[in-house]
Amino acid sequence: MNDTESIDHAIVQVERLYRSLTGREAPPIREHAYATIPPEKVPEEHVQEQVDRLVETLTEFSGGSGTLDGWKPPISMWEGKGEVWISVDLPGVTRDQVRVSVIRGMLELHGTRPPRAATEGSMDLRYTEQMYGKFRRMIPLPSGLALDQLQAQMRSGILEIRAPRATGSAQDVTSIHVG
Repeated sequence: MNDTESIDHAIVQVERLYRSLTGREAPPIREHAYATIPPEKVPEEHVQEQVDRLVETLTEFSGGSGTLDGWKPPISMWEGKGEVWISVDLPGVTRDQVRVSVIRGMLELHGTRPPRAATEGSMDLRYTEQMYGKFRRMIPLPSGLALDQLQAQMRSGILEIRAPRATGSAQDVTSIHVG
């Protein structure tokens, strides 16, 4: 998939998200379908940043809590003919500390990464680059998935979510067990 196709695909997902949250059609496209990506940005990262900003804004608009104070774990998504696979880096998070659900075609991940305690004596933390606290990610899912067959598994600090393509009618699942 080239950059233009990736951007067009992201726009379709954003329009779907906008419709699901607001109940209205997305505003019409102006003279230019989308703004150019700044040359110092990687196109995929720039589009993901814009989608994350839009999801946060639409969540606040729809009466949601918006982004929780905390951090955003990095994600990767692979899409094939038979399934979609999402990987979320959650070092230091156990499966009991993360919740996975699907709401209106959006995969929602939220939980808490506790701060690491000193292992010896009475040491005080002076500096860290590791992110702790609450996290929340909203990920638009491609259409045509069997949402009632989503599988989530935590392995070595990585949450893996697999969603097969639907063969019949898909249901909107509210909660997914993390194995």
